[in-house]
Amino acid sequence: MVIPYKKLFVATAFLVGLSSAAHGAGGGNPAPGREIFTPTLQKADTEVFTCRAVNTGKLPNAIDIVVLSSKGVPLETQKSVLLQPGETTSDSSKTKNTIGYCRVTAKTSPNNILVTLCSQPFTNGSCQAAVTGQ
Repeated sequence: MVIPYKKLFVATAFLVGLSSAAHGAGGGNPAPGREIFTPTLQKADTEVFTCRAVNTGKLPNAIDIVVLSSKGVPLETQKSVLLQPGETTSDSSKTKNTIGYCRVTAKTSPNNILVTLCSQPFTNGSCQAAVTGQ
């Protein structure tokens, strides 16, 4: 069976478009390798989780921060922050969940983004415990 060139081209373009939409183009799942996760951290009921990200590179990098429960349910989300070189951003979640972790998605490269998750008292800025993302 011979498929005419134009029909083959249109079919291929359609399939590539579907694949791109399903794999991150336009806000779906991020491309592989652009996410940084921290290990899980346990906190007291009176503490908050704070996820911090710093751009250690020389170029701006847009990131999304999500604090997640141990079951992967978002507890707090900060989307689309453009971090300039040397800048830091953070997001905190006051929740009764006592185990959580952080996911940072870099829009370009995650190589120069340093991520930490800490637990701290709600009324004090000092971290009681911290873990670094990988």
